[in-house]
Amino acid sequence: MPEGVIKLTEKQLLEVGKPVDFSFKHLTSLEGVAIEGPRSQRIGQIPIRGATSRRYLTRAVWLNNNKLPNIRHMDALINSALEDPSKLGWIDFSFNYITEIDECILKFPNLSIVYFHGNLIKNVDEVFRLRPLRQLRTVTFHGNPISETRDYRHYVITYLPQVQNLDFSPITILERREPKPPTAVKKVSATANS
Repeated sequence: MPEGVIKLTEKQLLEVGKPVDFSFKHLTSLEGVAIEGPRSQRIGQIPIRGATSRRYLTRAVWLNNNKLPNIRHMDALINSALEDPSKLGWIDFSFNYITEIDECILKFPNLSIVYFHGNLIKNVDEVFRLRPLRQLRTVTFHGNPISETRDYRHYVITYLPQVQNLDFSPITILERREPKPPTAVKKVSATANS
């Protein structure tokens, strides 16, 4: 190896690996997506694969700008594509046709960034499904019908108190102190007491 070159372990590569990019592939379902088909144009290369399983060494998957009506089977895709699926930290579902958030996303508790902007989510209560993701820090929903809901930001802040950035804007201390929507408080209380 040339002098001054540092060889990274697979564990280190996983932490810094480029995203697996399935964007702009006209996908209409995540069922049976071939892991051989990620794009390399946007990031300059396909992520490195592990030596044993030949899965990608990354914590990020981009599925934006497709035609996905839902996120069902994302778990099967992630499990077949990533060397360590439990480390998934960022997933991008922006600019699809998604109307609801499937609970399969909860199989990835280390998610810290989830993008849903530019979809068709109409019910603000869909956001509540992400509540168990305790590592979630950044989430986007702008460009969905729910973002037009009165007190939209307050609903998201109430449902997802762990989130620090909403729609690419930091959640302020003032926003956290403002009155919460009563229906959101009731929903949170009902699940806390059950």
